[in-house]
Formats: sequence, structure tokens, C-alpha cells
Amino acid sequence: MGCTRDAILDALENLTAEELKKFKLKLLSVPLREGYGRIPRGTLLSMDAVDLTDKLVSYYLEEYGAELTALVLRNMGMQETAERLQEITSKGPEASSAGIKDTPQKAGMPALHFVDQHRAALIARVTDVDGVLDALHSKVLTEEQYQAVRAETTNPLKMRRLFSFSPAWNLACKDLLLKALRDSQPYLVADLER
Repeated sequence: MGCTRDAILDALENLTAEELKKFKLKLLSVPLREGYGRIPRGTLLSMDAVDLTDKLVSYYLEEYGAELTALVLRNMGMQETAERLQEITSKGPEASSAGIKDTPQKAGMPALHFVDQHRAALIARVTDVDGVLDALHSKVLTEEQYQAVRAETTNPLKMRRLFSFSPAWNLACKDLLLKALRDSQPYLVADLER
């Protein structure tokens, strides 16, 4: 977690208040990769640069979050800022030791893990979130994270909260989530794998 997130934050903090407002409005209409949902308008418009960076990374992961940020900056006519962001993020993975996490994302969409590819569908369609949470408790989720997800009022909010922790997960954690989903929601997983 570090270099890419910091680069996104740096790019957003260098925007004026008007530019940040324009960035958020353009982010609402930029085309997204399949499987990714939009940050809700009401949530997005009230965010400062730090909160927006966290939300971009939790919704889209670091690599795709940086790509989206650069795309929106280009759409705003801020090519130099977009280029600087891409320069920093393209150097980041080689310099970091988190190669396991960065390598699949560099390879493009097909290399994304199942839970990343189908994030939006899982948020919308998982009905037995408590069963999934129980399977992940103390293996992937801390007690605090477990309770935070359980505290949400609806299944989509619970899944969204669960996914907010996923940027810190490695492939083994995502595999455990997929196993829990296969055990509790086999028909949903089969449908998404088609």
C-alpha cells in the first residue's frame, strides 16, 4: 500500500477546490471496467482529497484507481498531472516488495482475481453475508473488522464494507473469500463464472 496511493493523493491534493469539484463530477461519468461499481454521488461530492483517495483505492484497488484518476485528469485537460501520476505509479511496483499484489493487476483485466472481477455483482447479489463473514473471521478479518461489517444494516452495505478491507489482502485472503462464497452461495458463484 504506499507508493500508488500516495501518488493519487498527491495528484488530488494539488488540485484547486474548483478542480477537485470538477474531478468528482467527471468521475461520476467516466466509463468503468466491467465488474466495478460507481462511488455513490452523495458520498463522493462531500469528500476531500484524502477521503477521495481512500475511496478510490477501496472501490477500484490501487492500480486501477490510479488509472482512473489519470483518465479523469486527462479529461479535465490536466495532461501534465496525469503523466506525472502515471510515471510514479509505473515505477512503483518495481521498487516495492509487494510484487504478488501488483503483478496480476499489471497483466490487465483477465489476471484480476474472481472477487475483484465480480466486485459489483457480489456486492449486489450476495444474500448470506453472515455465513461468509463467519468463514473469514480470524482467518482474514480481525474481530474489529468482523464487527464493523456485521454492524451494517443491509447485505449490500455489508459486502461493500467487507470489500473496503480487500486492498490489504493478498491472493490467499481472496481465495478464502472465494471459498466462503462457493460454500454459502454456490449458484451465484457458478452464475458469475459463466
